[in-house]
Amino acid sequence: MGLKTKLATAVAAYISYKAFNRRHDIKQTYTIEKARFDSMSKDKDNIQKQVAIIKSELAKVNAISQEIGYNTRVFQQDLEPRLKIIKDHTDHLQNHLNTKKTEKN
Repeated sequence: MGLKTKLATAVAAYISYKAFNRRHDIKQTYTIEKARFDSMSKDKDNIQKQVAIIKSELAKVNAISQEIGYNTRVFQQDLEPRLKIIKDHTDHLQNHLNTKKTEKN
């Protein structure tokens, strides 16, 4: 056996010995990390479901927003002639009141 082979065997044996001595710690760490990974996977799945819900609700909000914009434009178009009629009537009444005041003086 060459020196490199003996050295590699010695290092492998040392690592195996240390791993065997710490097998309970390694097993506990593995169990904890596996549980954390499972928890993160569940969280990821939950987040993906929530994102899908948000996207579907966003589409509804956009549709409602467009409908409100349309209804606002229709309301403003309907309101303009009515406001003009009201303004004409108030101007007429104001002129009528002003002429009565000037007649009294």
